[in-house]
Amino acid sequence: MPKFPRLKTFLQTTYGGSIVVGLLCLIVFSLQLGNRPFATPDEARYVEIPREMVITGDIITPRLNGVKYFEKPPLFYWLQAASLKAFGLQEGPMRLWVVVFAALGCVATYAFGRSVFDQATGLIAAGVLATTALYFSLARLIILDMAVSVCVTIALYCFYQGLYAPLSRQRRWWFYGFSAACGFGVLTKGIMALVVPGPLIVIWLSYTQQWHYLRPTYVFRCLALFLFITVPWHVLVSLKNPEFAYKYFIVEHWLRYTTTIHARYKPVWFFIPILLAGLLPWTTFLIGALKEFWLQRRHPLYSFLWLWIGWVLLFFSLSHSKLIPYILPVFPPLALLIAHSIRQLWQRSYPSWLFYSHSFLMIALSIAGFIIPMLLPEILESKHSLIPFMNVLSGLFLCHGIITLVLIKRHSIKPALVGIGVTAGCMTLVLGAAAPHLQRPSLKPLIEIMQQYRQDNQPIVSFLTYYQDLPLYSQHQVIVVGAKGELEFGTTVEDTSRWITTGHDFLAQWLQAQKQKKIIWAIGRQGDLEEFKHQNPSFRYYIVAKDHGNVLFTPTKVVEPNRKIER
Repeated sequence: MPKFPRLKTFLQTTYGGSIVVGLLCLIVFSLQLGNRPFATPDEARYVEIPREMVITGDIITPRLNGVKYFEKPPLFYWLQAASLKAFGLQEGPMRLWVVVFAALGCVATYAFGRSVFDQATGLIAAGVLATTALYFSLARLIILDMAVSVCVTIALYCFYQGLYAPLSRQRRWWFYGFSAACGFGVLTKGIMALVVPGPLIVIWLSYTQQWHYLRPTYVFRCLALFLFITVPWHVLVSLKNPEFAYKYFIVEHWLRYTTTIHARYKPVWFFIPILLAGLLPWTTFLIGALKEFWLQRRHPLYSFLWLWIGWVLLFFSLSHSKLIPYILPVFPPLALLIAHSIRQLWQRSYPSWLFYSHSFLMIALSIAGFIIPMLLPEILESKHSLIPFMNVLSGLFLCHGIITLVLIKRHSIKPALVGIGVTAGCMTLVLGAAAPHLQRPSLKPLIEIMQQYRQDNQPIVSFLTYYQDLPLYSQHQVIVVGAKGELEFGTTVEDTSRWITTGHDFLAQWLQAQKQKKIIWAIGRQGDLEEFKHQNPSFRYYIVAKDHGNVLFTPTKVVEPNRKIER
């Protein structure tokens, strides 16, 4: 490094460090990115909607299998549509936007940590965030939560920086950044991008009695920027679809939060174990961060970060609809607090009890990982392929726990901390390799067989369930029989009877196809198929292939494919 003084100086700047952090995160998150099919239901849904936008040219009204779909705003769909135009339908490239957002979250956390603490703390925070189990896993999954979480994170970072910035152009740009991030968040996942930062800011300013710092906030300019980003699409989609406002604002925002309409109810404590597990392998250092907060609970920065965490947990814990990714916005502030705790440990010459707690937790998790599959095999009854990865992870945690104990006994603080970082990096490699075995089985193998023999005019049927990846991988609108699910609202506002049909109507079409020796390609669960056959004895079918309980079948016999899946 001394031979390159300019490079060293550049890397010590915020821009230089941000570029390095961003590139490293892009590399880490992109490893093994295309090693699995699109996961159902989320990944398949959030690729199919952009695919239909590309085909129809309609970027205003989102559609899923040709049915109006108003659950989410379109920003992420537009980005995915751009990827489809550039790369085609490929798993790896279609996940790149999530990777970019996740890396951007790490860069923002580095820059903020550098500003409010120091460069080392910012770097550690970015590393902690990138290697926590939950953040890393969601950085490689096509869902909207990563994108909106990063928007919320950037908004709150900008607000904090802008609040203390002197009266200058810089202060204005911080508040413009806050408004823009809120606007893009709303255009990604709706009002959730406002209910996290808005109340948090009010609570924090009241707690710290800092309302006087707000002036000036450039309200009119910031509001104009926010409205410029959010209003055009909402107006256009409302003009084209009068039913949009009720579905989008009432059903998908208010009723989703206050009722069990989406059947995602979980107990109020649901996110606590998710948070602790999602922070691995950095979980125990949260205790040190908590201790630091209690000692400095009146400090504006610590109270800002902890109220951020507390408000997100409280808001989503009280919701009647809970999903694991909802708490993603707590991970950037947690990474900063944990990084600050680690930075203090790095400067010590004697070991902290946190190291012993960390070692014992790693050893306990490794023992559990080895024992549970043996004592309770039914837990992994349908996921036996995960056992080798569990064994590798358990072995990694066991070795790490023991080595950390040895190092701490020798007062080798810095090697112990480096070892935790190495373990975190190795854990991400294992999680990336295990990802294909964690998700639901894909229809891709069955669809590939079907596509070998299917003619363009032959219909495709999703039988008694709506398979999200069937229209995606077949790249064709499918007939959905006896299962509307999330398509139901769209069927009530326009005529979809040609491709959303009942079991009775499907049976008539099926029998007609048998008489005329026509081919219909259908995929359904084997149990549903047998039950339908029991209820309708006239229903006959020919099985082409089976895979993980799903069956590809036709009304008349077709030439058998060269390869047949039987699992």
